[in-house]
Amino acid sequence: MSTPDTKANLKIGDVLDGAEPGLRAQACLLYKEWDEEDGELYYWEEWELVGPNRYEYWVEVDHDSGQTSLYELLPATDVIDPVGLQVGQYVTLTGTMAGQQAVVTERGLGYIEKVMGRTTYPASPGESMIYVTVRTKGQGSTEITFENCPGRPLRAYRKRAVSSAEQRRRFGRVIHASGSARAWYLLLWVVVIAVVISVMATCATRGNRCDPTKEDCSSSSYRHRGPYGGGGGGVGK
Repeated sequence: MSTPDTKANLKIGDVLDGAEPGLRAQACLLYKEWDEEDGELYYWEEWELVGPNRYEYWVEVDHDSGQTSLYELLPATDVIDPVGLQVGQYVTLTGTMAGQQAVVTERGLGYIEKVMGRTTYPASPGESMIYVTVRTKGQGSTEITFENCPGRPLRAYRKRAVSSAEQRRRFGRVIHASGSARAWYLLLWVVVIAVVISVMATCATRGNRCDPTKEDCSSSSYRHRGPYGGGGGGVGK
């Protein structure tokens, strides 16, 4: 399988003009992950944005679901090593969220497929990353992702899905249409195509109708038999 292209509406060096002026696309990491259950490779891309008051600020585009997520770096005191954590397990958070309970909702092992630009921390194709995402309990739940990359400090990020409207406000452009927006676009096209086909079929039916005031419509109601009662090709009885 060939390496897929990136899907984000970004290029290395792009300067974004949104609510946070001065953000620049510094690097992009294309990750892949092998799913043992269905035997498929899945890809996602992570774009590092840097600015006057930002570093380790990432936008992720999931190639499978189409979801676009924002990752904001949390203090080192919030970090939990994801190694050993399993989906469904409850953990007690530390640091700024000390004492809060969260449940592991996702765990995976990804590998860097391609590096574009220069990341804050050196990264090379083939490097692995263990990640775990947890969701806090109660109202106003928050998603936190913990990452373990060999040779780099452990990291904790606040993860948040961003809609197309929020992307436009925050970054001055839609980096990638969210999965729900893409689904609506697809549904709209299906409806449009269905309407066009229906109209064409109606027009064709009307065009085939016979006007008895202008022509002989008898041939349109049934097919004439041959002169000898057979199929028209042989001699009848």
